[in-house]
Amino acid sequence: MKSTIKTISGILLVIIGFGAIAGLAFPALSDPKHAGRSEDRRVVDFPFLKGEKSELILVYFGYVGCTRVCTPALNDLSGIDDEIRKKGFKHIPSVWFVNMTPQMDASSVQSWAIHFNERFKSYAPTDKELQEMVHTLNLVYTKMGVEAEHMPYLYLIQKNAERYELVYIYTSSPYNRSLILEDIGALQ
Repeated sequence: MKSTIKTISGILLVIIGFGAIAGLAFPALSDPKHAGRSEDRRVVDFPFLKGEKSELILVYFGYVGCTRVCTPALNDLSGIDDEIRKKGFKHIPSVWFVNMTPQMDASSVQSWAIHFNERFKSYAPTDKELQEMVHTLNLVYTKMGVEAEHMPYLYLIQKNAERYELVYIYTSSPYNRSLILEDIGALQ
């Protein structure tokens, strides 16, 4: 009987220990308010940022014609963009759609982006530029002919002096709108 109690107690302590470690290592697991977002500060230097004037930028990576992942995510992002503008923030983020299939021409990429929101900007990177972005952001991306397998992550980037820094990655879709609005408000 004593050994059974010790065994059960030991198992419970191990489970509690792993829970505490997971809570410290992955705060989003222990804080549901911030679930679906990770903080990841790093400098980003992408070609489409060179002429950008906005202090804040939301970037979505997808591909023209993607209906399974991109269409719901970009529709959601369009609604978020509308809500941001209603809030009257001083710094309204530019929203960029970056195409992940480099063989696509820039005008087709722009047509796809503005189909969801006329204010969306777009970028059609070269294969080399795309690979640099994939490497910099650790994008989940697999090229499959004219399509690409990818995740619907949304990246919030902030201007810091003369450079841009990645601040947050939103990993859940549909996106946590209130959290994104709160984050943008805090960066004003």
